[in-house]
Amino acid sequence: MPRFSENEKKRLSEKLLTEGERLFTKHGIKKVTIDDIVEAVGIAKASFYTFYESKEYLYLDIVQNIQQKIFAELNTRLDSNTALSNKERVLQVFDWMNTLMYQYPILTHMDTVTTELIARKVSTERLLLFQEQNYDAALVLYNHGVRFSCDIKTVSHTFQAIYHSWMYLHAQGEEVQAAVTGLLLQGVVSQIVTN
Repeated sequence: MPRFSENEKKRLSEKLLTEGERLFTKHGIKKVTIDDIVEAVGIAKASFYTFYESKEYLYLDIVQNIQQKIFAELNTRLDSNTALSNKERVLQVFDWMNTLMYQYPILTHMDTVTTELIARKVSTERLLLFQEQNYDAALVLYNHGVRFSCDIKTVSHTFQAIYHSWMYLHAQGEEVQAAVTGLLLQGVVSQIVTN
């Protein structure tokens, strides 16, 4: 097995994340091979396996790193919009997150097909960890004083359903996508945000 210094590990890990994100965004997870990744990073295939069991684990790390950045900024945004009603705060957060989908286009690839492919290739524990992080977004809203008429897990699944609708509507064009998603979001927020 290849041996790397701590600095080399850090540099290669960052490069795997960067190049992996670029390749997955451009081609999707199905079309990208480990050979593509190692060629872009400039390492041997055996070196890849020092870092990841498969490309699906790399993909999850990339998406989770992006989600962590989003959650950090979400906290900042929620701290700065406390003068608004909670319904307005949630709508503002979703509007901002819509913008981020274009800033991090790999997130637009997280559809049902991709999720199912990943689920077949990674451990149940790793998949649960990823799903729990999605649950954290609703929890962040709750921790910032937003109250809901149902439990946090249901809120999280509801928001994920809106996300999947947004993904589905992508092929219909930005105008249709924004209009329909906006209607869904307005209806959901009016029903589940209590204060």
